Amino acid sequence: MDLTERMRRLLRKAMEESDVRGFFDQAVDVAVELAGAERGLLVRKEGERLIVVSARNVDRESLRGREARLSLSIAGATMDEATTHLIEDAARQGAFSTAESVYELGLRSVLSVPVMLEGTAVAALYVDSRFIAGAFGEEDARSLETVADFLSLCLWKHGMLEVQRRQRAEAADLREEIEALKAQLDELLAVTRSADRASAAPSRVVGAGRFPLLTGDSAAMLRMQAVMERVLDNDVTVLIIGESGTGKELVARSIFEHGRRRGGPFVAINCSSIPASLIESELFGHLKGSFTGATRDKKGLFEVAGGGTLLLDEVGEMPLEMQAKLLRALQHGEIQAVGDVTTRRVDVRVIAATNRNLEELVAAGKFREDLYYRLNIVTIEVPPLHKRKEDISVLVQHFLEENRRQGLTTVKGISPQAMLVLRRYSWPGNVRELETVLKSACLFAEGELLEASDFEALARAESVNPGERGGRSRRSSAT
Repeated sequence: MDLTERMRRLLRKAMEESDVRGFFDQAVDVAVELAGAERGLLVRKEGERLIVVSARNVDRESLRGREARLSLSIAGATMDEATTHLIEDAARQGAFSTAESVYELGLRSVLSVPVMLEGTAVAALYVDSRFIAGAFGEEDARSLETVADFLSLCLWKHGMLEVQRRQRAEAADLREEIEALKAQLDELLAVTRSADRASAAPSRVVGAGRFPLLTGDSAAMLRMQAVMERVLDNDVTVLIIGESGTGKELVARSIFEHGRRRGGPFVAINCSSIPASLIESELFGHLKGSFTGATRDKKGLFEVAGGGTLLLDEVGEMPLEMQAKLLRALQHGEIQAVGDVTTRRVDVRVIAATNRNLEELVAAGKFREDLYYRLNIVTIEVPPLHKRKEDISVLVQHFLEENRRQGLTTVKGISPQAMLVLRRYSWPGNVRELETVLKSACLFAEGELLEASDFEALARAESVNPGERGGRSRRSSAT
């Protein structure tokens, strides 16, 4: 195979981007064959060290360890001087005859040509023979210089490709950074606009005053309001579900205050806070002497709420034996006091609320299925705060006004950066947690504006558990 065909094949190999190491090996094989050398190496410089990139023998095999050793002085001089070194008898010739590597390797003939890139020798193509002096001539030097030119082409091409890859990666990183900054800016602008609207209309509430107890006008709140509207003017039983701290009692009270029973009483009982032995007496009343401590007759809450509304909060905690009696009261509109043998009719609307999944309790045998269906005629789901974050601005303004009205603070507003911290937090405790956090921040604030530094604990908590939803169980309150 002549030199032209060898170079043509080498050029094709140089164009194969995926196999740089394969090209280096093939270039060294060509150099060994052209020069009739015993072995050949491609060496690059890394700082003060010489690194063997490829080492091959006449049989086109890769060399390892001691077999890949070369004359560091000759290869180094090739790169330092950027000139070809043709050594006819290294052990006897000039400056290299005393080189330790030449002596140890027993070198005779050496040919080393520089691989140039942008005017700098970046590597050396090196062949040698340990047995024949004068094995290489000027024609061999020209042939290896041609191979070195192909190596330069390959190094340039792959250097350019690496630069392009790095530039593309840097551009992609920059695009991601710009998108992240743009998202932060959009979020900050949204917070600022929301805060401005809240400041301009501090009394803004759902439905333009229809339900003044419920602050916020997000899509989730408007959907809930639409369901509330449908149950205002009838006595259908309503089941309110939602996480602790979302404001289930406020929803029940709003239904009462805007429904046809608003002229009657609103009575609430938390079923989880009453001992199982006393809950029947609390709901249905008792007669004097019916049990130890019953020193007088007592009306139950079903009677106390007569003509109005009775809220059974945390109804999922009610004991099973009590659930049967509640079901009878709901079905027949009659109750029987503890110790009484007669029943009496009651006129009361019942609203139930829970943060438990009643369907799971039914499946587990902890809640009566018939009572569940009797309560679940209409379900109103109160959205958690993390699903209505657009309401945070008006909620913050509302609670700040409440804190000022109670004389707890002189804080008048909140900075956009602080609002951003509040919007990014996941609020496992919902609106109640927001109220508590703001009250604490107001007590320790030093100016008239709450700053991001006033909410460092929230930022730290979110960085540790980003987006984590809390499972804390808390009593419902008027929040």
